[in-house]
Amino acid sequence: MTGNGTKGAGRRIVVGIDGSEPSKAALRWAAGQAALTGAAVHAVAAWEYPSLYGWFAPMVDDGFEQSARRRLTAEVDEVIGRQRPVPVEESLVLGHAAEVLLEAAGGADLLVLGSRGRGTFARTLLGSVSARCAVHGSCPVVIVRSDGTATAPTPLAAAGSAGGTAGTAGGTAGDGGEPAVRTKDWRLSLHLVEDRDTTRVHAVLDADGSVLHSDALARRNPQDAPAPTVGDEFAVGRALVDLGHQLLRAGTHGATGPAEE
Repeated sequence: MTGNGTKGAGRRIVVGIDGSEPSKAALRWAAGQAALTGAAVHAVAAWEYPSLYGWFAPMVDDGFEQSARRRLTAEVDEVIGRQRPVPVEESLVLGHAAEVLLEAAGGADLLVLGSRGRGTFARTLLGSVSARCAVHGSCPVVIVRSDGTATAPTPLAAAGSAGGTAGTAGGTAGDGGEPAVRTKDWRLSLHLVEDRDTTRVHAVLDADGSVLHSDALARRNPQDAPAPTVGDEFAVGRALVDLGHQLLRAGTHGATGPAEE
């Protein structure tokens, strides 16, 4: 292991990988920090299957996992180099990015993430992987921008309390830095109607007074045995996906300025 003798023995820096430029900047920063401290870099990427069509559509492996694994290794090779001047572990995990990273960062010295530029409204709608990790992470979190500049590690006290703030190089809440963490409650209602082999869903989302609607359905393949619960899941899932697309469009049109994710 590189570093100052055994000083960094057992140290681990987890970095989120998604192929973006901020992700590469985060990996580059993590590798530099690992070289200074004698830590190992744990490059973690999350992936998910695309939505399935039909109730019992077979889980066909079209190479999604293999493609994601190749992209992960290619990014590590591009940024750190194939010779690996610092110890590197690569992990590809099926699941939501924030959940995957929070679990991988358990027991780590740092969690390093790339920032994303989105409008402030889009950030509110979509949530932020980095903000969620900063609030719920069990280790300090560093956010790296595309230009290589980074925030100060988020204090563990802030990460463990709902009222805490993410530390930044420019200051904290109250002195011109990032605002304190705020919570909001949006109301989602789902109305399901099962009509023989068809399940219909009407979804309504009340987002602080802005109401969105979505209708979706799922039909059973005549060759499959009846399974109403599965039909519910697919119909509801499609309605939620449609609501998500509406939120994305609203965020894109309503963006008012750059914000980090």
